Amino acid sequence: MSEHDSNCENGTCETLNFSEIFQLINILNKKYEKLQRRVVKSENLTPPQYSILMELWKSDGKQFKDLASACCCSPSTITGIIDTMEKNDLVHRENNPEDRRSLLVKLTEKGKEIKSKTPPIKIILKNCCEGFTSEDLEQLTSLLNKLSDSFELNGLEKC
Repeated sequence: MSEHDSNCENGTCETLNFSEIFQLINILNKKYEKLQRRVVKSENLTPPQYSILMELWKSDGKQFKDLASACCCSPSTITGIIDTMEKNDLVHRENNPEDRRSLLVKLTEKGKEIKSKTPPIKIILKNCCEGFTSEDLEQLTSLLNKLSDSFELNGLEKC
């Protein structure tokens, strides 16, 4: 029995352990954002702009709501980011041929060209996240998905 287990009463240790886990997740997220900022800085991009570009590089021509969902933010936040990206000639808006009420965000030539100027995130992470086996990554992914799903069970929306 570990030291944490011996001091548990009425589920308190589980709460404390999860608190430590969430603090670690927050620290990891900050480190990831700092790394991402370093990579996109040369192209005068912000991490949210880079995230939107990555989504559009996968599949050009997405609705605002789909970008908001993929980037885990509100549609109004996406609108502000897209406004800036449009001013910088990275994207443009087009009418959605399948739904007259919505617009699609599409890459400009400049937005497409940036892909070849910035290293893929997998390359960046490979240099900082060595030492993990594929089994480690599968287990970590499974546990983080389980944790994320537990929030949805408590009424919080999925991003």
